[in-house]
Amino acid sequence: MRVCHFLWFLGLAGVPASHWLLLAKIEPFYTPIYAFLWWSFIFATDFVVYLVRGRSMLHDRPREFLLLSLWSTPVWLLFEAINLRLMNWYYVQVPAQFGVQAFFLAFSFATVLPGVFEVAELVVGAIERLTPNRRIEGRPFRVTRWHIGVQIAVGAAMLVLTLAWPERFFCLAWGFAFLIFDPICYARRGRSLLGQLASGDNTRLVALLVSGFVCGGLWEAWNIGARTKWIYTVPFFDQIKLGEMPALGFLGFPPFVLECYAIVNFINLFRGGRSWELDSGENRARAGMKPFHAIVAWLVVGCLVLPTAVGMLTRTVSSISLPLDKYFAPGIGPRAARAIRESGARHTHEFLALEAPPEGISPQDYRALKEISALAEFKGMGVDYAMVLWERGIVSVERIAAQDPEQLTTMIRRRTGWTDSPTEERVKVWIVEARRQVRRGQTDF
Repeated sequence: MRVCHFLWFLGLAGVPASHWLLLAKIEPFYTPIYAFLWWSFIFATDFVVYLVRGRSMLHDRPREFLLLSLWSTPVWLLFEAINLRLMNWYYVQVPAQFGVQAFFLAFSFATVLPGVFEVAELVVGAIERLTPNRRIEGRPFRVTRWHIGVQIAVGAAMLVLTLAWPERFFCLAWGFAFLIFDPICYARRGRSLLGQLASGDNTRLVALLVSGFVCGGLWEAWNIGARTKWIYTVPFFDQIKLGEMPALGFLGFPPFVLECYAIVNFINLFRGGRSWELDSGENRARAGMKPFHAIVAWLVVGCLVLPTAVGMLTRTVSSISLPLDKYFAPGIGPRAARAIRESGARHTHEFLALEAPPEGISPQDYRALKEISALAEFKGMGVDYAMVLWERGIVSVERIAAQDPEQLTTMIRRRTGWTDSPTEERVKVWIVEARRQVRRGQTDF
């Protein structure tokens, strides 16, 4: 059996299995379920691409698929670096151990490029089958240096505005990279959307835009029920949300996919023109990346990845998934901690599923742990913040809804000694959700 056949099988079996694990909340799969869902979806989509087009990345270009996966994490970390300035989203219930955190985040972010490009390939296959000339034709035009210069200038201005005034121009983060890198690729005679549009071929543009909507919808749909997830704190648009995403935020996914395409094409300039869009024979005919370019590229990646990863783990990871037996062992004693381990309910969502206290845990401790666990799971609050609220008697949806964001933030910071955590925007997320539930009559966590 070829490797691609095995991966196709994993994908086709993994999509329904991952959804079942998500709904059943079964560990050790539930917390990192995002990665299982997306890798299964990517492998299954590649199989459908092969059925539609007679070729696919896993079947014909496995090396390019692997390289896309390797480049995916540093490409996404470019946007995480920008988010350290924007603070438009943050992560909750991330695995506690640093090494596990790094592996999980890298493994999850590695799905971004393969995911969007596999869907784009599928859309291209549909276009080839449904259109008379196997492509979407447009009017050709001539590209001048003025066109290239204007696009790069606009992209650079968008980046400057985003970083200088993030509260006003945060939305410009989704598009600047395309306007910078795509014309550079055209000018260097690499693959580019500008070149395709100029030649009268709009196929790839349409495929990438559709992929943005499809992948964006799946990202947010699967994020709703996930435990380790991201939550948005976007200025002006937080009142109307679909899942965790402000409704208008979905418009950012298509230009984001265009950015991914332009960045990858820019990288491929240094690979002698090799690309995931070319078949293996065409790629072998090209020189590939020179050793000097490879060394420089990975030095640049290292300079981006390391500080961004540290910034993420310290600023945009809001809560971690702490085992209850380790966190509360000093307070409840070794016997009760052992009882938690033996019950198989080491994490807060597992403890909430218990119907009776495990032998060795007093009724008082059991009730307290239930209340803390319910708080910790509420919008990914986490055990640390849940403990502060529990100590102040804020143990119900109604009590959270009655809080003032600024005052509650100040109280938590004084109790924990953390001068900049949590942010008021994140505390506001808890309060807004609590008030929404109260309005709907949902008074239980």
